[in-house]
Amino acid sequence: MLEKALRYIVLTGVFALPFLVLYVSTSLFFPFITGKNFAFRIIIEIILGAWVALALVKTEYRPRRSYLLWAFAAFVVLIGISDIFGVYPEKSFWSNYERMEGWVTLAHLFAYFVVAVSVLNTERLWKYWWHTTLSVSVIVAFIGLLQLAGKVPINQGGARIDARIGNATYLGVYMLFHIFMAALFLARAWVERAKERILYVFLYGGIIFLNSFILFFTATRGAILGLLGGFLFGGIILILLAPRSRVAWRAGSVIVAFIVLVGTFWAVRDQVWVHRIEPLHRLATILSDGTTFSRFLNWGMAWEGFKERPILGWGQENYAAVFDKYYNPAMYAQEQWFDRTHNIVFDWLIAGGILGFLAYLSLYLFALLALWRSNAFASYERALLTGLLAGYFFYLLFTFDNMTSSLLFISLLAYIAARGAAGAPKAARPPITPLSLTSLPIVAAVALVGAGGLVWYVNADAIAANRALIQGLMPYAEGASKNFEYFEKALLHGYGTQEIREQFAQAAMSVIGVSGVPNDLQQRFVQRAAEEMVKQSNDAPQHARAPFFLGILLDRAGAFADAKVALDQAHERSPKKQGILFEFGLNAFARGANDEALGYFRSAYESAPAYAEARTYYIAALVQTGRDAEADAILTPLIGTREAAQQRIAAAYAARGQFDKIIALWSSYTKDNPTDFDARLVIVGAYYSKGDHGRALQELEAMRKDIPGATPQIDELIRQAQGGAIQ
Repeated sequence: MLEKALRYIVLTGVFALPFLVLYVSTSLFFPFITGKNFAFRIIIEIILGAWVALALVKTEYRPRRSYLLWAFAAFVVLIGISDIFGVYPEKSFWSNYERMEGWVTLAHLFAYFVVAVSVLNTERLWKYWWHTTLSVSVIVAFIGLLQLAGKVPINQGGARIDARIGNATYLGVYMLFHIFMAALFLARAWVERAKERILYVFLYGGIIFLNSFILFFTATRGAILGLLGGFLFGGIILILLAPRSRVAWRAGSVIVAFIVLVGTFWAVRDQVWVHRIEPLHRLATILSDGTTFSRFLNWGMAWEGFKERPILGWGQENYAAVFDKYYNPAMYAQEQWFDRTHNIVFDWLIAGGILGFLAYLSLYLFALLALWRSNAFASYERALLTGLLAGYFFYLLFTFDNMTSSLLFISLLAYIAARGAAGAPKAARPPITPLSLTSLPIVAAVALVGAGGLVWYVNADAIAANRALIQGLMPYAEGASKNFEYFEKALLHGYGTQEIREQFAQAAMSVIGVSGVPNDLQQRFVQRAAEEMVKQSNDAPQHARAPFFLGILLDRAGAFADAKVALDQAHERSPKKQGILFEFGLNAFARGANDEALGYFRSAYESAPAYAEARTYYIAALVQTGRDAEADAILTPLIGTREAAQQRIAAAYAARGQFDKIIALWSSYTKDNPTDFDARLVIVGAYYSKGDHGRALQELEAMRKDIPGATPQIDELIRQAQGGAIQ
């Protein structure tokens, strides 16, 4: 009875995992990530305890020895060693709320693999499991359809659907797995159930069509190309296995259709209608858009990082340090704080060095060996599963894993390992002697208590800190003092400290100078947030993010000398990042070191002259320091464009009383853009500031004719101007 109960606990947990994709915890920070991952960890910890009890007393609950099992174990150990000797071991082990990965998640995935291989030990159980997750994928797909219809909001915004996963890319790879597995079961039904083919074509074909439709509207290029490439690869394998069979002819027909489809699309890729459809637009611009360009830049930086630490790497979650140190200024148009290379090869080269990467590749190698050396798989199964592995790996060449896709990948490995072991001869070596069945109650009690302790240790503080953090971000009738209390409470738990500290610093900046917040509370916010950011900087000594944020906080608080110390540290860790140079320049101006400020802005501009923001900062700095000729040399080619008509440049000229210069620059722009209300208002302000109130009124009257939709606002400005004060 107890044995059945423990087995039921394990099976219930394993079959609950596919439903995690539907779970979103709105009470947690990063709700689409944290809720799923905490639930995954807790389920694994519980079923691990129950499985350990079963495995100690009965050998049939133990995994069969396999190269894939040992390869996975070696991978986990090697990455653990890399994390220990990495540059930020704490984050490598625990990760953060945004990613929820790190070694702790890797260990949980390995535990899941062991349990799944051991307990899902029949084809029937695996069939039930895969059909469970296929059924859930249909639910997910219908949520995606509702998003397309506008009935359910797209969580990440834009046109790319994300269902309950919260990220279109993650939804794309989720669908990739289920399309292949539906195709696998369709092929099996076609072979084994000839009389019921129509039923299964309708069932599995419907799932394939629905999930493919959703995959297309995620506009995830890596997943779409991975799907097409995976089926193409699988088709080639079928042809090679039986070149004169009907299956080969069918596979060949599919390949020809694929080639025609790709060729046709490439021929019409520049048509207007293609670019009106978001997924087709993204595919058509795959070689020319900034995202693809940034991938190559990222890989170049990752290569430099790998060369610095080639054997064991930097530890998990530490690409940010590599990105900072080897930052390429050409990345200016992209996110400034990349924490992933967006390439599985470089991700593991950075995390685990060459040893970790080879250990990761061994998972694919031994999965393929198990697939192709075992007589448990039919030829069509080998082709489809090999195609799935190939398509998934291709997808990972342009992005990275998440819990949803990792769970499916490990499930696939466990499925291959379990079926491969079932078709292999039993090992000659006798198993470790099990404990007596009569000891099961005691063993179960100890194992489940241990599991409960593990649940508490791994999750309790992390969840409590997360909830305190989200409470710290909410508005309260009591005012900012309540937020301060929650931030302090969140920090006590010792988990997610980087994100808590950064949010604390953001909150501190938001209260500076706010009349409704007492001065002593403002000072406490700044002091405590600064203390925590110093700790964060010390905890992650090769990351530029913490000292940079600290410098911004201290600048906003008016502690310019202390801010310079922090910014010096950030600049040392990331000498080429323009954002740091911008803040350095502003800090130098605040300290009265004008020539120093100009030097920082010049460095940022010269690192990437095409970077519009860097150019604007530099022009403004030249104007502010009286170097008008140099400013004019850069401005002259831009006159008449929005790039010359920038508020920061106007402010620099206004500070020196050069209002005519503002009028000339902005008038050149508004000549071709007369309906730009804000730009026209700058001209009005310039006339008014130089004392020419009549010309200011004339400009307002002209605006009323050119921008009739803004007549009420313009009339109010005219009334104010006639009264002698524009507000």
